[in-house]
Amino acid sequence: MRKKLLIAAGVLALLALGILAACAGPAGPTGPAGPVGPSGSPGVTGDNVTAAIDARFTTVDRKLPLWSIQPGTAPRMIELTIYFNNMWYGAQAGNWDLARFEIYRSEETVKAIGVTRPARTAMLEAWSKPNLEALTKAVEAKNLADFETAYDGAIAGCNACHTVSEGGPLKSMGAFKITRPTAPIFSNIDFKGP
Repeated sequence: MRKKLLIAAGVLALLALGILAACAGPAGPTGPAGPVGPSGSPGVTGDNVTAAIDARFTTVDRKLPLWSIQPGTAPRMIELTIYFNNMWYGAQAGNWDLARFEIYRSEETVKAIGVTRPARTAMLEAWSKPNLEALTKAVEAKNLADFETAYDGAIAGCNACHTVSEGGPLKSMGAFKITRPTAPIFSNIDFKGP
């Protein structure tokens, strides 16, 4: 994971330098408001370089290589499946710290989907806010019955969302029905913890 983050940071840095060079362009004429770009539009100056780079990185543009390689919703759903599996078994073993950590990771994954797939943001927030809050409340209270109720509510929300969502060649993601796990994904985790 750390290696992937370092590679991503390097790609971002190179892309930022490329954007900076493209924005600056060759030295050209100067107008009353400062440098002028090739089309006569204002060029990028030191004052607005950061704004130009931020705008380029925060606006989805599939023509940019960095945006085109970002994981879509499906890989992030696999992450949520892993986190919900670990969360379930952590709570069942009374390892509330593990369960809380997996809720945190779920929250981070939802944020990431909102960045790379902004059209999904409203639906994801409608699911995540109430469900992850209910799970957090149950975990912080160390209440297994409340946790199971919140967990079942969260996966019911997943299934409702899948039914009305499209993806790739599918008219409905309802083919992906979520249930309580029956076996841990990872056999090498001691869910009881220390």
